[in-house]
Amino acid sequence: MKIPYLLKFKEENLIRLQQHSKLPDWCKYPLHFALEQRYFKLPQIELLSQQLNQQSFFIDLVQINAKEPVYIPFDINDRQLYLYFMFKGRLLYTTGDYRPIIRTQPNTFLMSYYDTGSYFAYAPEGIHIALVVSILPEWIESMYQEYHNLQDILHRFKNESRTYDTMYQCRMDRKIHRWLYKIYSYSQANIGAIDGNLRKYISYVLEYYDHALREQNDDLAYKIKAYIQDHYCDVGLTVKFLADHFFLTERTLLNLFKRQYNMSVQEFYTELRMGHALLQMQQKGIGIKDVYMEVGYTDERTFRSALERYLKRR
Repeated sequence: MKIPYLLKFKEENLIRLQQHSKLPDWCKYPLHFALEQRYFKLPQIELLSQQLNQQSFFIDLVQINAKEPVYIPFDINDRQLYLYFMFKGRLLYTTGDYRPIIRTQPNTFLMSYYDTGSYFAYAPEGIHIALVVSILPEWIESMYQEYHNLQDILHRFKNESRTYDTMYQCRMDRKIHRWLYKIYSYSQANIGAIDGNLRKYISYVLEYYDHALREQNDDLAYKIKAYIQDHYCDVGLTVKFLADHFFLTERTLLNLFKRQYNMSVQEFYTELRMGHALLQMQQKGIGIKDVYMEVGYTDERTFRSALERYLKRR
């Protein structure tokens, strides 16, 4: 598998560690089978990345010690699918122009995908620990044909034009922690044994997540997000309409969505509309006069104003 992303720190800030080197005192999670350890040390942040790259999986146990709030730049090298586990702390992921994508919560995990491009992870002051697993989509497709929710994610990954998407953020219970411990504490040096261990416990996690996706109706913020993604071109889509549809007050709906995704409902559906409009204009060669109604606007002037603000932020 290609290495899916690259942290954009200067080489002068990289301290190269040998396999099984003693980790910094603040790092509590050794990844025994990691083939590469990248330790970056700057005045405002220390970051340890322990990686293993295999044919079907890329594993990265990332530990961050932020002395002050900091944006961590990274590049995605190839459109890829991820399982993401947040052990401790919280991180806000943004696009390269600082538009929020998702704020990960402590003791949760989710699936996501990202296209090639530049991104940031914003780390508040403190310790943050995440396990990132990049999975070859073909492996999931061949192994989980009966798991319709995972197949739906794969379909979106392969066919939608969005450059990124985040799925349901699920709480990690004791079962998940036990399986993850079996992954990161594994100490066999044989690469075949490591591969078998990864396949076993990642399979357990994926089956668990497929079941959790069936029960995600309890997550109102996710339901609102999914509804907007399906209906963002509707002319009648407004905050008031969404509040009525989900039997919430407008204030509750706005706070619920903002707390989960760190952006407003209006910002979210406007971004979807603008992205769709630009794609239509580029692919079909049509102009503003022909596209604004396709993406939910009733007059051209409002659309032009929204498009201008969107392009200024890019």
